Amino acid sequence: MAIRGQKMGIPLRSRIICPHCWAEFPPQELLWIAAHSDLRGDPLLGQDELQRFLPSRFSADGKAIDVRGEACTGLACPHCHLSIAWALLEMKPLFLSILGAPGSGKSYFVASMTWQLRQTLRDRFAVSFTDADPLHNQVLSEYEERLFLNPQEDQLVYLPKTELEGQLYQSVAYGERRVWYPRPFVFSLQPLDDHVAYDKRRLLARALCLYDSAGEHFLPGGETSNSPSKHLALSEVLFFLFDPTQHPKFRARCKDQTNDPQMGNHGWSHRQDQVLLEAANRIRAHSGASQSDKLTQPLVVVVTKFDAWRTLTPNLELDLNRLIRRAGSTMSALDSRVLHTISTTVRQVLNQHAREMVTAAESFSKEVLYIPVSALGCAPEIIDGSGMLGIRPRNIQPIWSEVPVLFALHRCTNGLVQIGASRGESHAEVTRAAGRIAGDGLGEAAADEDEPSVLPMTRETGT
Repeated sequence: MAIRGQKMGIPLRSRIICPHCWAEFPPQELLWIAAHSDLRGDPLLGQDELQRFLPSRFSADGKAIDVRGEACTGLACPHCHLSIAWALLEMKPLFLSILGAPGSGKSYFVASMTWQLRQTLRDRFAVSFTDADPLHNQVLSEYEERLFLNPQEDQLVYLPKTELEGQLYQSVAYGERRVWYPRPFVFSLQPLDDHVAYDKRRLLARALCLYDSAGEHFLPGGETSNSPSKHLALSEVLFFLFDPTQHPKFRARCKDQTNDPQMGNHGWSHRQDQVLLEAANRIRAHSGASQSDKLTQPLVVVVTKFDAWRTLTPNLELDLNRLIRRAGSTMSALDSRVLHTISTTVRQVLNQHAREMVTAAESFSKEVLYIPVSALGCAPEIIDGSGMLGIRPRNIQPIWSEVPVLFALHRCTNGLVQIGASRGESHAEVTRAAGRIAGDGLGEAAADEDEPSVLPMTRETGT
């Protein structure tokens, strides 16, 4: 079977990984999605879905022709029949998974992160960040519009909770067995004309597949054969959202120092370390790794809602201009010294107030980075009558929400996002500086308490 890219001379990947069921197959096995509205009824997806088929006729430009004579553009996985974006045929996939306890703010974080990435990658790193297929990302686009493009910017809004079988999951029926796959958000990342490595754009381009699963899915015992999480083992970097407002010690320290209702009586508690340990067990099971080995995937512990606990680090400034520095006439680079210092500082705060999280993270992965983030940059308010929390769009000012993915792009692509490593500063000096920033009794004693585990700045050597 020929497909459009081959007929037009576009180089295609020899093997494709489905972002839904994670099956791997050559491009000639791809199914096409019928274009004529009468051709409905798929054995795996139901009677309302357009038919999937292996074509025998093609148009002059390589499009498949369905039995009603319509030229088709949509492609589907031959195993699960779910649609596949064209970007995955040409670009190397980059899988990233976001984990966290229920209520940790994953949906707000993802919406804020992608909104910021659309601007930061273009303006600072000369990289385009676009939806590979708007249909794949429709839910996320709605989230972005509700928070960042809302014409009623003074009205309290909120994002719906991610449900185990909700709109971020897709159902496939294999006979009598129904499987719910997490719906990936799929983006295309490519160097722009003024990128320093534009001549290597085909090698650097990535199809980013981002997974935001319901927190309940990662509670111990939450995985079944009907709700698989194999994407964890495929992910090159894992993000774990730690929510300080769900931790009793953080709430006790911060409740009188913030107006965030989540630090007061409106908060609740989860054993978040158990969620992380459960994810580690699943990855080991899917990959065949030993239970005694640390995983090779880097782990980024994203400490959310920084605006609610920033009083614990009164001297810490999360200035994006300090982290992202100009590295040429048209491009910037991440400053590794700043990233190291911030990570060490945040680790010390966690070690003082939620030591079990540090233990879980550093038993999970060989490489751990701690990044503070505030998806909204301000406290939510209680909505009268419902008791739910809402946010006024005019007050939203994200803090570092794009930084975890910027680091992951550097870590996984060898050049799409550059990093500038400061020289002449020892690890001990970085640790002592972090101790001074942290304050609140951490200082030198806390800095020397135990050796932090911080990600190296490149694949080959640490900084």
